Amino acid sequence: MRKGMRFRPGFTLVELLVVIAIIGILVGLLLPAVQAAREAARRMQCSNNIKQIALAALNYESAYKRLPAMQCGTGGVHPNTVHGPGQRFSMSGHYASLPFIEQQAAYQRFEEVNWNPWENGTPARALANTTRVPHLNCPSAAGETEPTNAGRTRGLTSYGFCAGDNYAAGQTFNGTTQERDVIAMSALKSPIRNRGAFGRSWPSIGEVTDGTSNTIAIAEFNRANAVNHIGMVILLAGDPLATPPLGCRAQWNGRAYITPSLIFTGDTARGFRAWAGNPFFNGVTTILPPNSPSCMVWPSVSNPHWMGGIYSAGSNHTGGAQVGMVDGSVRFVSGSIDAGNSGIPAPAAAGGGLSPYGVWGALGSARAGEVVSVSE
Repeated sequence: MRKGMRFRPGFTLVELLVVIAIIGILVGLLLPAVQAAREAARRMQCSNNIKQIALAALNYESAYKRLPAMQCGTGGVHPNTVHGPGQRFSMSGHYASLPFIEQQAAYQRFEEVNWNPWENGTPARALANTTRVPHLNCPSAAGETEPTNAGRTRGLTSYGFCAGDNYAAGQTFNGTTQERDVIAMSALKSPIRNRGAFGRSWPSIGEVTDGTSNTIAIAEFNRANAVNHIGMVILLAGDPLATPPLGCRAQWNGRAYITPSLIFTGDTARGFRAWAGNPFFNGVTTILPPNSPSCMVWPSVSNPHWMGGIYSAGSNHTGGAQVGMVDGSVRFVSGSIDAGNSGIPAPAAAGGGLSPYGVWGALGSARAGEVVSVSE
């Protein structure tokens, strides 16, 4: 051995294990902070999306002196029953807002297929309906794949137009007959007005008499990632004028629906058809508080996604959901907001009077004489 050579002692096994344990503890401490930061960024993006949609509605109003309809279209009857073309009043307010949110190309595409629904033997409207635009999707949303129709690809949305505190429906009925099956009824193009700011009509901003800063225009809602997810909708048979929302609320146990056989799986799930305007797909009601279940309330089960119902707001953000007011501001609403008495049936869509559903119901109604803010 040469003189002056020095030996460098290595780490012992115990020392290595201590270092690894310390690194593990630090990672465990940092991971929740990283996840929280990511969620904060997703929530901010979601808030920006809501603001864009709300401002687009205001820009639409500036151009046409009317707010966009939640639901609009040509009024043609259903092609599978009485022969006829048309959108059956089913185009959403998101479609009408596209030119005001820098999506002119997407809007033009829809306009083209409205006039020429077939291209080279292919239903062009079906192709257009697959269009997806980033501002309609909340990054925190759980559902990316349609849970009830595997492989179906359509536009996604995380945001609905507020119909208010009544059971919002997507078409008119004459007894048990629905307008999309009868030419004479369809030709009437009857409006559907709700107690909220949006329906199958183009209200003036002056009709929002409760105040634009006190009335919800847009709200997040849950998009399902499984058949028993809260984003799905229950079929709750009953007279809409006599059935309270308490029965709907009782169907959710905090993790799943307690009667899976009542879950509607007969068509595209809510949030997976961005360009259809009926409330089932693109509406929100202020009856049950955010992150509550949704239920269709109607005596019949024929074509149920056109029926009146409770279409609840909700999100994957902790504690509640974000809403956009008619004036374009964005607020966060807690799931514990005062929602009044869910043992009282919802008011008629054309009815007046104060909301039975507390501050939450008052924020949804546009002209009930209630001036409340999200902070109350």
